[in-house]
Amino acid sequence: MTLCAERRQRLGRRAMDAGKPDTDTLTPQADSLSHRLSAALAGLRLPAGGWSVAAAFGALLAAGPLLTLAGANMLAQHEKRATLRLQAQIAPRLQAEAAAREARAALANAAGRAAPGVVLETLAGTLPPEAKLTRVERTADGGLELDVTGGDPDGLRAAIRRAPEFAGMRNTSQRRTDSAMIVSMREDAQ
Repeated sequence: MTLCAERRQRLGRRAMDAGKPDTDTLTPQADSLSHRLSAALAGLRLPAGGWSVAAAFGALLAAGPLLTLAGANMLAQHEKRATLRLQAQIAPRLQAEAAAREARAALANAAGRAAPGVVLETLAGTLPPEAKLTRVERTADGGLELDVTGGDPDGLRAAIRRAPEFAGMRNTSQRRTDSAMIVSMREDAQ
């Protein structure tokens, strides 16, 4: 006997005969979820007003997130306008503060440096007798630029750097004129 036949005997069923119709009754299948849901909805009692009230309630539920997004967008636009208004109000004050900061930096650079007369006296004592000072300039950042004319550019540079006040001078250019060499030097602001 096969395994299926044994199982049928245990369940009280008889084996199928090939020439005879099956006399066993089929057990009814359970309805699917969609069948049960439609049956439950068919028996559901709608509120007064029928389907129109139910549709309105569904639309209200769907409109909630949309109204939230619209409200958030309106709040964001309001905040952007407020930010622009505040920036326009504070812009003159920021410009004034930046100008004052630049003026303080220029004043600090000028106050921390030697006076022009002291610079010229120090240069006069430092330069060789044949050298001529052709240009002295204090830059906006407080640095010192000078042009010295002489016959020996290396001697001019060495003489200027020997003075401790001008030890930070660096050579920026050197050019020849008809009779002499012009050495340009610069000391950066400290």
